[in-house]
Amino acid sequence: MSFPCTGCGACCRHVDRAKDLINANPELLFPYTWDETGRCEMLGEDNMCKVYDDRPLLCNVDEFIKFYGIPEKKFYKLNISACHKLMKEEGIYKEYRIKK
Repeated sequence: MSFPCTGCGACCRHVDRAKDLINANPELLFPYTWDETGRCEMLGEDNMCKVYDDRPLLCNVDEFIKFYGIPEKKFYKLNISACHKLMKEEGIYKEYRIKK
C-alpha cells in the first residue's frame, strides 16, 4: 500500500510549515528552498513536483515511514488529517480530499 495522495499540491505550497521538523531532523536533508508564501521551489507551474522521482524523504510519506519505523496506519491517518486541513485552508474542492 502507498499513501493515497491526490496530487493537489497543498503540502508543496506550504513546505515552510515543516521547517521545525526539518531543522530538528537533519537526516531529512531537505535541499530546496521556499518562497515567502511557503511554496517549494520544486513545485512546477503545472502543480507537479519537478523532482518527484528523486524527492526528499520529507516529501515521500512511504519512505518516511520506513526510515523512522512509524506504524503505517497511524502515520497515514495523521498525514491525511494534515492534508485535509491544508486543502480546507486553500479552498480545494472536496472531491480532491483523500478517502479514508
